[in-house]
Amino acid sequence: MIKVIESMRDLRDKIKYKLLATSIHMLLNLLIFAVVAYLIVFEWYPDGLFTADGGLTGLKLMAVIDLILGPSLTFIIFNHMKSRKEIFFDLSIIAIIQISALIWGGAQIYSQRPVALVMWENVFFAITEDYLFEQNLTAKDLSIYSDENPLIIYAKKGGALAQLKEVKRLNEKKIPPYAQVHLFKSIKDNIKAIEDKQLSDEYLVARVSEYEAIGKYHVFAGTAKHGKILIFLDPEGNLLEVRAVSLR
Repeated sequence: MIKVIESMRDLRDKIKYKLLATSIHMLLNLLIFAVVAYLIVFEWYPDGLFTADGGLTGLKLMAVIDLILGPSLTFIIFNHMKSRKEIFFDLSIIAIIQISALIWGGAQIYSQRPVALVMWENVFFAITEDYLFEQNLTAKDLSIYSDENPLIIYAKKGGALAQLKEVKRLNEKKIPPYAQVHLFKSIKDNIKAIEDKQLSDEYLVARVSEYEAIGKYHVFAGTAKHGKILIFLDPEGNLLEVRAVSLR
């Protein structure tokens, strides 16, 4: 009977210290997750792109890695009865696993972020930096066209033979015209040329609930990985908002 009581006491202490170590780990991870969540929600996938272009999926992935994987490993492995050296070794292994997973997950989410919204044939398309890498460029190289986040760009194909050949060449590399940088132009310099491409007030009133900008802004349709979006521009072509909507 005494041995049973001692065994139960040891089990209780073991669980208590496991929960303590896991709680400390969780608190630290919450701080890390807050920083990662800020980057995803406000920097990498702002406004409606959070839901329409994969930001929410990325946030869930990081939550699993940061708030579930690491603390779970701590709860399973931590044993206060081990020596300090053994405890340090166990925690180091957990840290290496979690940091590696965080770096991998963060890199995946960052690489798939929408770096630009490009108007092509009346619709804005969200593009990732992968398309730019294929053209030996980065998002920084597009700053001549826009200073927004994400970049707001106009693409138009001309009739020059050299340009048509380049379009064909990049098409063969699986780069669609709306992601071909040689076709890019500044939205602000071409705002008059695209005014007739915006959605009509009648269309918006019928399909977008609580639509409050009738006749006030330029509103264009867009498409992203996981849904449709609306792009709101002011009369000068400055980005006001990207809104995820259900356009029927």
